[in-house]
Amino acid sequence: MDAVQFSSMRTSLDLYLIATQKNRYILFSPPDLVEEFEKEAEKRVVRAIAWFRDHRSRILAWLGRVLEKVHEYYRKLEDRIDPGERILKAMSAAPQFVVHHGHRTSADEAKKHFQKLLKRQRLKHSVWLAIDLVVTSVAIVFTPVLAPIPGPNVFFYLPLLRLLSHYGAWKGIRAGLHSREIDFKCLPDLTSLEENLRMPSVDRNALRTMAEGLKIRGLKQFLERKV
Repeated sequence: MDAVQFSSMRTSLDLYLIATQKNRYILFSPPDLVEEFEKEAEKRVVRAIAWFRDHRSRILAWLGRVLEKVHEYYRKLEDRIDPGERILKAMSAAPQFVVHHGHRTSADEAKKHFQKLLKRQRLKHSVWLAIDLVVTSVAIVFTPVLAPIPGPNVFFYLPLLRLLSHYGAWKGIRAGLHSREIDFKCLPDLTSLEENLRMPSVDRNALRTMAEGLKIRGLKQFLERKV
């Protein structure tokens, strides 16, 4: 990244650590911030695809063109798969983090819950990394067979994009667990929202009203999908 790009990019990613039922937590970040940092993380994937596409080998160049089409499709599909995964991927490109939490949680408690959440996500994405690696290996083995066939099924290579996405999330988790540039800040306005989320039966109308009142971009839509 050159000096001009770095100076125009935000230096910290805002994260919201929100308590839900059974003392569990969810992690949220405004979608415009996620997209900004995600673009930096995605550059590595785009460069890898370009390397395949521009290769002298016909088979590798063919694979690059297929992956380019799959990547375009995957970008449209990604947010429907798991918006939380995009947040983790964005974390891999963020040099600093600001974690906002409710006033009933101290900074030390917030740090413990944040790390516990990330460790749980690390296990999840590690398992999926292994699964997608196996499936991707099979797809690559069949590449020489598929290359001569007109119009191969691009979905056959979707696991490779999922593999890269899980790897990006894993890197973001590692960044969050090992970063020394994390600032935990109390946001008292989260309290009412968390009290609603902790209830055995969530009042969705009240939840939407509270989320809108916080004026945090994208929070209402995120909670409607996660809760």
